[in-house]
Amino acid sequence: MTVRAGLAILVLLMLSVATPARAHLTPNSVLELDFGRSRIDANLVIPLGELQFAEPQFATLAPGPVQGPARASLLAWLHSHVAVATADGKAWSIEIGNPRITEGGAPDLDVRLSLRPPAGASLRRFIVDYSAVIDRSPNHFVLVMLRTDFDAGHLSERPQMLGGLRQGAERIVIDRGSGSAWRGFKGAVALGMSHIAQGHDHLLFLLALLVPAPLLAAGGRWHGYAGARKTIASLAAIVTAFTIGHSLTLIGGAVFGWQLPARPVESMIALSILISAIHAYRPLFAGREAWVAGGFGLVHGMAFATVIGRFGLEPWQKAQSILGFNLGIELVQLCVVALTVPGLVMLARTRLYPPFRAGLAIATGSAALIWLVERVTGHDLAAARAIDRLLGYAPWMLAASLLAAVVGAILPRLISSRRTC
Repeated sequence: MTVRAGLAILVLLMLSVATPARAHLTPNSVLELDFGRSRIDANLVIPLGELQFAEPQFATLAPGPVQGPARASLLAWLHSHVAVATADGKAWSIEIGNPRITEGGAPDLDVRLSLRPPAGASLRRFIVDYSAVIDRSPNHFVLVMLRTDFDAGHLSERPQMLGGLRQGAERIVIDRGSGSAWRGFKGAVALGMSHIAQGHDHLLFLLALLVPAPLLAAGGRWHGYAGARKTIASLAAIVTAFTIGHSLTLIGGAVFGWQLPARPVESMIALSILISAIHAYRPLFAGREAWVAGGFGLVHGMAFATVIGRFGLEPWQKAQSILGFNLGIELVQLCVVALTVPGLVMLARTRLYPPFRAGLAIATGSAALIWLVERVTGHDLAAARAIDRLLGYAPWMLAASLLAAVVGAILPRLISSRRTC
């Protein structure tokens, strides 16, 4: 086995057991790259203990922003240990942001870098020379990771490893090949589809609002079939309002930085499912489903925005990402509507619908209540994980429901027609 192969295996093993960059189990640094059109944004994370071991001059650094003389000294040290150049040796400009020491657990030095190529040089082919800490510590590694490359269609929430650096191997050549806006747009559509398909809570909210759509409400109860015209109008209003709601906050969160802490947002999503499930069981806001869908859509959009918002893309790329991501969400939503609505409409015209609707409402409400307790308390619940695993079979469950609806609607008519013959 060559030294290079051994290093690659060792780095992959380290990566497989490491937690995310801000909670290290191994003493490695991480350099994450976000490719834009005119610059590359990089995030550098160095474990504070490793930094202070290699550079005792930083022994007094404490959690929080690095300020004063320590900041000037740290920036000068970083500039002397990080260089980026074209293949023919032309230097890139490097702008280093405000460094800070993270709090909690094992603290890290966390700093943003903005890398810009010289005029006329390719943004996608360059050489990184990096020696911070590894020049003093032979056991230290630097994992170079790709976080975002829109033009290559890489918008995954999981960074991709590009290589590793260590003492004696302090240079990495990066060549991302050619890219295009179309590849990025397709990647955003695929990410949106994947995110909503795996976002069981978002789909359950929409499904719980769709279930009573074919029905009439009177006297605080759901009654018979409302007719095709009312059903289609109600379904269109619900889906459109939900789309408008989550699109507004998706754009606001991703572009303008609208943010709420994750726990309240996720808790409000669980609450929205619980309320819609109660409504499916017994009407709470009959005739106003579109307003409720739009209002809670604003909350669901905040969760969507966290996906696009952390990609660090340039404005035009971010606009394309939002459009593609939103389109992916809508495609999956339309598939869900197309799979469920025909069966719901057929079943709504039979005596099977009341127990079906009540059972689905109770199951959805129970799942929402468990999620709500988990998200409010912050405790991981085994029941919530079991629900997530069960909902992994949602496509098959939808197909089975559609088949059962067709059989339930057609079979009585077939039996009746045979009796009359």
